[in-house]
Amino acid sequence: MAFRPCVHLILRKGLAVSVCPIRSLIETGFGADRRSDVRLYYGARNLKRMAYQEKFKEWESSGVKVVPVLSQPDDGWKGETGYVQAAFARAKQVSKPEATGVVLCGQKQMAEEITAMLVADGVSNDKMLKNF
Repeated sequence: MAFRPCVHLILRKGLAVSVCPIRSLIETGFGADRRSDVRLYYGARNLKRMAYQEKFKEWESSGVKVVPVLSQPDDGWKGETGYVQAAFARAKQVSKPEATGVVLCGQKQMAEEITAMLVADGVSNDKMLKNF
């Protein structure tokens, strides 16, 4: 059986400047289609502030599970609500910490909270790339 690492792409903010590094990873073929578990937690205030929604189906077809998280959703929103770090904590899907890599883009508080969760689950800080 081939080694299949887990990758978490975590983004907080609906600004294109924050999503661009993640978008580049996905679209330049970092191998999501050859990995067993790639998830993008993408947080924004509402759908109007979430860039690249038109790309979500394409990203999912390449192997990336997109999890939009809205902190102030419009009525009728059926997806994740609150902050990215809370949605990530609810999912608790780090099954192989030794094989997990993480890219964090966004606000420092979000990155610190998710880093603490991942370290507590056994993910090495050396396997986390952060934007600050």
